[in-house]
Parts: sequence; structure tokens; C-alpha cells
Amino acid sequence: MGCTHTKIDESLSEKLRTKAIEIFKKIDIKGNGTIDKQGTQQFWKSNFAKLNTEALFDAVDFDKSGDITEDEWMAFWEIVKQNGYSEEEINLELDELMEGKAWVQFKRVDRFIKIDEKRRGSRVKSIVQEEKKKLSIVQSARLHKSKTMQSEGQELLQEQQEQS
Repeated sequence: MGCTHTKIDESLSEKLRTKAIEIFKKIDIKGNGTIDKQGTQQFWKSNFAKLNTEALFDAVDFDKSGDITEDEWMAFWEIVKQNGYSEEEINLELDELMEGKAWVQFKRVDRFIKIDEKRRGSRVKSIVQEEKKKLSIVQSARLHKSKTMQSEGQELLQEQQEQS
């Protein structure tokens, strides 16, 4: 994959964040908020499932826990963007992942992560923490919206019952 130059501090667009989260949920076969190797192999079925799984975990499982959390997943895509890949290139890769195609190795990202592992103040860890905060805010907003809609639905139902 070619690499175009983008601003290093530019974050993923909301469209790409949404798509990346959608793919995460698709790979999270158990629906428990983490991607594990067994679920990943099921996701890829027979499309070199074991090789794709190993490549994915080598790239994205930053804490080497054997599971990929949503914040690690999103941090990875932020790192891809920060390492010069364009929105279009990332979108293409996400589309291909959605179709179950092979995991792509992002060489500049791999290099960044290897260098970062040797630093005292890990940039990767701080990006994962930033993603954890972002996801927490989004989940809180979704919960609030859901409660509001549920409350409004109950009020509407109550009004309808009173009118009957």
C-alpha cells in the first residue's frame, strides 16, 4: 500500500472511527468487547485464518495479553493515520477487512511501534489511553441517548394510554 502525507496530529474522521468500531464488533464473535484469537480465526474462516490472526495480534495487541480491546483496536487505526496513511487508504483497508480479506501489514506503523517499545514514555500507551477516554465518552453519550429515548417512549405510551 502506498503512503501519502497527512498531518501527523490529524485524527481519524468520524466516518472511519464508526467503520473501524463496526469491524471490531464483527470480529468480536463472542460480543464481550474483546477480540480473541479463536474468534478472529472464525472471522477469517479459511482465508489463511491462522496467518491473518497472528499478523493482526502482532500489530494490534499492544499489551500482549492475548486479547485485543476496543481501545487498542482504535489506537492502532489512529497510529496508522498518524504515520501518514490517508483516509482513503485506511477506508479501503477497512472495507477489505469488512469483506473478510487478509490483514495488511502497515510497515511504517510496525516501525513506529518497535521504536516506541524502546522509549521510556510510550506514545502507543498514551494513544491507547486517549482512545479509552474517547470510547468512554461515546459510550456515556449512547447510554444517555438510549435512556432519553426510552423515557420519551414511555411518556408517549403513557399519553396514548391516557387518550384511550
